[in-house]
Amino acid sequence: MKSDTIERDLVSPEPTLQFGQPAKFCFKSYGVNIRLESSQQSLLNEAELVTRKSLIGRIQPSNDEPPAYVFRIEHDHKGVYSLYRNGEEFSSGPSRRGLFKFFDSLVRVAVARDAVDHVFMHAGVVGWKGRAIVIPGDSFHGKSTLVAELVRNGAIYYSDEFAILDSDGLVHPFERDLAMRTDDGEYTRYELTVESLGGVAGKTSIPVGMVLVTKYEPQCVWNPKLLTPGNGVLQMIPFTISLSHRPEFSIGVLKKIAGRAIIALSPRGSAVEFAKILLEFVDKNLD
Repeated sequence: MKSDTIERDLVSPEPTLQFGQPAKFCFKSYGVNIRLESSQQSLLNEAELVTRKSLIGRIQPSNDEPPAYVFRIEHDHKGVYSLYRNGEEFSSGPSRRGLFKFFDSLVRVAVARDAVDHVFMHAGVVGWKGRAIVIPGDSFHGKSTLVAELVRNGAIYYSDEFAILDSDGLVHPFERDLAMRTDDGEYTRYELTVESLGGVAGKTSIPVGMVLVTKYEPQCVWNPKLLTPGNGVLQMIPFTISLSHRPEFSIGVLKKIAGRAIIALSPRGSAVEFAKILLEFVDKNLD
């Protein structure tokens, strides 16, 4: 096998700290205490940088409180990188970049699952005339593509990954760069800034005006079905990450949203065309 077919970032381990004394970085985000560890300072430094970017700086020092999660990253003499969560190995391999990409996702999910006083829903979010349009969805359903087109049409960017909801049902911004995929069949990931779309990011919390449950289907006709509050809650539950950790609190927040917002269900066509249709629909149906 040719050597260039194997991604190997380093062939030897980095200098380690004294045995039994791993370097640590302790922080809190949305009420979740997390500790990062490594016997190699450069790995810990990179883990901290990835964390700060992953959570867009929404972290606080947390040195004395017991952590809900301990992430440990190591690199051995064989050139293998390993990632552990609470003592369990989650990933290992020769790619430093691949390991930190996986860590980036794990740390966000940990915060989303255990967040205190907030509900994390897997959704894209934009603001429109003071109210939020929340678009729950799994990966590969075109969520980020639709959010990008809405921003191009004047909507305020809030998130393409999480709708972060407080106890009053208000949506808070989580304005990471948009994670896009190419449409060439390879689905290669790349990022877009909100500025490159000619848009701006939200800075304040806003009420939910509409929840749109949709996914891209080529050449489909937009035919929205408006749901009752009860059915609306049922549609949002599968995308609510914190439901498993705080079910009563999460359901209570979903009920507040469903009682105030329009909840529509329908597949959609091209995001370029549909973004305009959606904003016109919101204008006609929200007071």
